[in-house]
Amino acid sequence: MGEIFTVAATCFTLILVGLVLGFGLLKIQGGEE
Repeated sequence: MGEIFTVAATCFTLILVGLVLGFGLLKIQGGEE
């Protein structure tokens, strides 16, 4: 049970970080251009 929770938490964190980084890059690119 602990393993599943760890994997789910890791996936959620990776997705969250990916969204934040992607949004940040889009904002930076939009501001530069």
